[in-house]
Amino acid sequence: MVNIRLDLIASVVCVSISLSGCLALAAGAGAETAYVGTQEDRTAGEVIDDQRITAAVKTRLLADPDVPGMDVNVDTFKRVVTLRGVLKNSGQVDKAMELARSVSGVRDVRSDLFVR
Repeated sequence: MVNIRLDLIASVVCVSISLSGCLALAAGAGAETAYVGTQEDRTAGEVIDDQRITAAVKTRLLADPDVPGMDVNVDTFKRVVTLRGVLKNSGQVDKAMELARSVSGVRDVRSDLFVR
C-alpha cells in the first residue's frame, strides 16, 4: 500500500514538472514576456543576504519590549530595509528604525511606518 502511494506521488510530481513548461509553449511569446517581466534583479546571493537581514531585523523588533514587532512588516531589497506598519507613537517608530539600522549588512532603512 505504501509503495503504491509513493508511486502515485512520484507520478504526480513528474507530470506536474513535465507540464510546467507547457503554458509558455501554448501561450507563445506573451508568456515569455510575462516571465521575463517578473524576474528579480538580484543574484541568488543577494536574495539570501536580504532574507538574512529581514529575519535579523524582525527578530530584533520582536525581542524589543518597546516596539510591537508583530505590527511591523519588514522587507529587504538589495540590503535596503523597508519597515511598514502602524505604531502608537513616534518613539516606537524611532526605535524600530534604530533596531533595523543596527543589523549587520543593512545599507539603508526606509520607513513606511505611521503613528495612529
